Amino acid sequence: MTVNRKTDVSIIIPAHNAEPFITKCLQSIQQQSFHNFEVLVVENGSTDHTVESVLPFVSTDKRIRLLQNSDLGVSNARNLALQKAQSKFVTFVDADDYISNTHIQVLMDSVKDKEDDMGVTGFSYETEDGKILKVISVLNSKMSAEEAIRATYDLTGIQGIVSNKIFKKSIIDRYGIRFDPSISKYEDHKFVVAYLVHCQQVSCKSDITYHYIKHPESSLFTVKTSLIQDLDVFLSIRKMIVNHGFKDFKKYVNDPLQNIVLSHYWHPVDSHDKTEAAKRMVDRKFFSYNLLNMSIKNKLKYFFAFLSLGPYCIKRKFRNNDAS
Repeated sequence: MTVNRKTDVSIIIPAHNAEPFITKCLQSIQQQSFHNFEVLVVENGSTDHTVESVLPFVSTDKRIRLLQNSDLGVSNARNLALQKAQSKFVTFVDADDYISNTHIQVLMDSVKDKEDDMGVTGFSYETEDGKILKVISVLNSKMSAEEAIRATYDLTGIQGIVSNKIFKKSIIDRYGIRFDPSISKYEDHKFVVAYLVHCQQVSCKSDITYHYIKHPESSLFTVKTSLIQDLDVFLSIRKMIVNHGFKDFKKYVNDPLQNIVLSHYWHPVDSHDKTEAAKRMVDRKFFSYNLLNMSIKNKLKYFFAFLSLGPYCIKRKFRNNDAS
């Protein structure tokens, strides 16, 4: 199938060692009810047969292109594709995920009004064998840019990920919006907010059309960063929001900090990282804020973590006594 003279949407897929998943991903894209798109698969330093898995699609479907990038990392791969994309809109799919056959149509429908600068759909977290773990969906609605920015921090909101969204290429190009290759976590959230600060309106669809597959090789489990590195990312995002004239809210740092601290306490990079998490957990301001604002699930996690802090608190007390 040939691409129309003006392609409506570019689907960007970074692919690093994606051999086990890329075929299902590309097949789901070929089965779309909407046809006028291009697919940019960016092979990114794979050591398996990712390229060999993609080539049959490239040879039989002129809409699918294979790019190879020497600069490693998902951000560099996506940035190369943004440079090469020739379309009105851009969306992103991870190589180990798949999409429902109406996904692109739903996204395109969400931005049919001129003032809609971003479209959002619902998505599900699934196991490799198809078991649905969690569904995230917002009501069919319109949001202002500020409402959308705040919703990216809401675990039941539009989320700070790129895969369930569609973006206007003209806005990306006008403001030089790119993924930050210097960070290895939360790069999606930073990109989404960098885009939203230039938006008028966001259109949300409740359809569950994106399927995020959790498996042991997911970046969610393999990317290791320290608590301080993660906090620095959200501080930089907060600064960007305020610098563009939006109101400052504590939630821009405090809400992600809840999950960051708990995550680094239970799964620290090293002993220093766990100590940093423990320090924040016993801080009075952090304790009082989170006791009031945490979800019930996180309150339980926090409670059990706090109970296990006994040895840390004893050591801290002894150090303070020695210092005095």
